[in-house]
Order: sequence, then structure tokens, then C-alpha cells
Amino acid sequence: MVFLVGCAGIARAATLVLLHASLLRSSPAANGHLAKPPEIIRLVFSERIVPELSQITLGQPDGRSIQLPVGLDPRDAHTLVGTVVVRLPSGRYEISWHVVSADGHPVGGTFTFSIETGGDSSRSAAVASPPTVNAAPLRESAAVDSVSPPLSVSPPNHAEGVPVFASLFRGLGLGALMTGLGVLFFGVSSGERRNLAPQKFIVSAIAIGAILLLAHLITWLGHLSAGKGLSSDLVGSVLGTMIGRMELLRTILALLTLWAVALTHRDKSALVLGAACLVVSGAIGHPAAFDPYWTIPAKVLHLAAGSVWIGGLAWLVWLSRCDEAACRIEASRVSSVALIAVIVITLSGLLQTFFFLNTPGDLIASTYGRLVIAKMTGLAILIGFGAYNRYALLPRLDATDGARGLSRSVKMEIAVLATVILIGGFLAYEPTPPRPTTASTSAASVLR
Repeated sequence: MVFLVGCAGIARAATLVLLHASLLRSSPAANGHLAKPPEIIRLVFSERIVPELSQITLGQPDGRSIQLPVGLDPRDAHTLVGTVVVRLPSGRYEISWHVVSADGHPVGGTFTFSIETGGDSSRSAAVASPPTVNAAPLRESAAVDSVSPPLSVSPPNHAEGVPVFASLFRGLGLGALMTGLGVLFFGVSSGERRNLAPQKFIVSAIAIGAILLLAHLITWLGHLSAGKGLSSDLVGSVLGTMIGRMELLRTILALLTLWAVALTHRDKSALVLGAACLVVSGAIGHPAAFDPYWTIPAKVLHLAAGSVWIGGLAWLVWLSRCDEAACRIEASRVSSVALIAVIVITLSGLLQTFFFLNTPGDLIASTYGRLVIAKMTGLAILIGFGAYNRYALLPRLDATDGARGLSRSVKMEIAVLATVILIGGFLAYEPTPPRPTTASTSAASVLR
């Protein structure tokens, strides 16, 4: 029941997602009036941008539109620069932009500006063939040395749809895969009790995880297409980027893990492949966009510790049903491992929060921060369960109903932990608060 309530809560929260890579500033300024045509269009975002999947379209007064060649500012990966390849007469222009940030989330928006040169409006040059989206990066001289108006705050952005299914598939898929891998770990490392491992449960959990991660990849690609369908050009463009290759690699590793455990029955190989899948998962999302040298290892440890924790709990529930004597023996080992796991989860979670939030006030002021508080509350409840199990139930395991009492407590702990994992999965699609220093740093680079 708690698991289903958690799913419903995640789905409801997903409808509140507005944007990820926020447009902080632009040049020309939104609704600005220029005395001469701009040579470049500069857009400064709150996250690093993937230029191969980003575009800027310039709508002209006569109704025509052209797609500008784009690239990153070589001094700032948060800034997308488009080169104006035609002469612009006086009139009102509309800039439409569509970008994908380094965490894999698309967002777009529009704004207008005017040119009032007082010159001949017939100087506009026709464009034989508009440049493509995947234009080569701009030379440093073109991106930095060109004269352009000061950066100014841009109007609000709009998200490219709400990734409800993508966020659910990702959270549920990783949760199922982590559970299966955790149980497999305790089964493989249990020595003479290895034959008690619930092979069908392990295969089912990993199969569900692999299938849902495959569904996430497909849904994510559809989300990037903004409703235009999965064309071969889109898939090729996405898989030509680092974020696209990482998403594909994660899905392949999940499927290989399923192959190893279900078809070849090579449990140790499945553990290695599954661990590699968690490593790749740690490099996708917000850690890829913010301080990756710190946040990616923290995310990997977070996922690995979570897998061991929930897997150990599921392992005890299974043993309490099939062999109470084995459950008593394994309970002490699982409790010790869980203690280490909770320390790792706490420290790695705090480290990620430190990098993703600007100030402690963001915990209250932002949706991301409030979800972090919800996750921390769940973690505190889990620590309470762990302490109760370790100091109140483990000493009484030799009693007649000792194993059954531990099983009931562990089931409740699993329900809370499943909800925490779902919240963590949704955090991957919730935007972090924009860094105030990003805009000022980018503006300074232009005004140098």
C-alpha cells in the first residue's frame, strides 16, 4: 500500500515540473530595442548545455524563420551562442530556442526584440539553405570577441512537456534492479546458505528493472522529440552525445544483467554487470551537470548502498518464510552491513545536497529542497527501524516468534525504503535551484 501511495505521490509531483535548464539571461535582451543588428545571439542557462541537441531559430518580420548555427561559448559551458548569418533590417524579431541540458532534460522558450536602425529594410539577404542543428562549435573569436548588447534577464521558459512516465520508469526501474542485485549479493555471499537464495524473485526483480529502464530510454527519447516522433535523425543525434550514449549503455547493462542471471545462471557475472549499471546510473542526471568529480562518485555510492540495504531486508523476509534458523544467522550479518549502508547513504546524500543547493534556505524555498527534506525524513524513520531491529529484536531471535517479529518489522522498513527510493528517482527529474553565480560569471565573460 505504501509503495502504491508513493507511486501516486511521485506521479502527482511530476506534474509540477516546470523547467530544468532555466534561461537566466539573453543578448539581445528580451523586448529590447537595438540601434544596430546583432552579430550573435547569446543565451545563458542555469545548467551546462548539450550543443548537439540545442537550437536557436530566428523569426523575421516578413514571417520567414532561419535556424542559426550554434555552439557553446568556449569559456562557459552554460552559454549557447548562435551566429546571425543574414543581414537584419529594422523590425521586430522573435527568438525561439530549444535546448537539452547536461542532465538530459529538454526545455524551450521564446522572446522578441526590435531593431531600429532607420536604414533601408531591403538589405535582408536570402538564405539558400538554413544551417542544421548540429553545427560545429563556434570559434572563440566569434563567441567571445564579437560585440553584442549587455546580457539581460529573459522572460520565463517553458518545459517541453511533463516527463511523468519517464520519471516513474526511471525510479521504479532502478528500484527493482537495486532490490534484485541486493538480494543476489547476500545470496552469493551467504556461504553454505547460498542454495536458499530466491532465484525466481531475483530474476523477476532484475527483469522488471531492465524492462522499465528500457521503457525509460524510449520515453526519454520521445520526450526529447517534443511530440515529433522518434525519427532516425533524432535517435542518431541523441546517441551521438555523451548523455545519449550513457543512457543507452545503462539500458544495455541492465539487459545483460538479466541475461547473466536468467539464462546463463552466472550470478557473479550478473553482480558485476549490475554494479556497472549502477555506476553508469550515477553519472546520469544532475551529477553530470554539477561538479561531476564529486557528485558522480557520491551518487554511485548512494545507489550501491541503497541496493545493499533494500536487498538485505528482502533477503531476511525470504529467510523468515523458508528457514527461520538461517534467518537468525543471517540477521546479524545483514544488520552490520545495513549499518554501513546507512552511513554511506547519509554522507553521500549530504554531499550531493551540498553541491545541488545554494543555501540552506533552498531546502524550504525550492521543490527540490522540499523533496530532499522528505527523503531525509524517510531516512530518519529507516534509521529508527534499524536501531529497533538491531537492539530490540535481534537479541530475542531465539524466541519462538522472534524471526516472525523481525520479519514484520523488516516488511515495514522495506515499504518506507521503497518510497524513499521513488522520491530519489523523482529527484533526478526535478530541477535544482539555479546558481546565482552562473549569470554573473557569464555576464562578466561577455563584458570583459
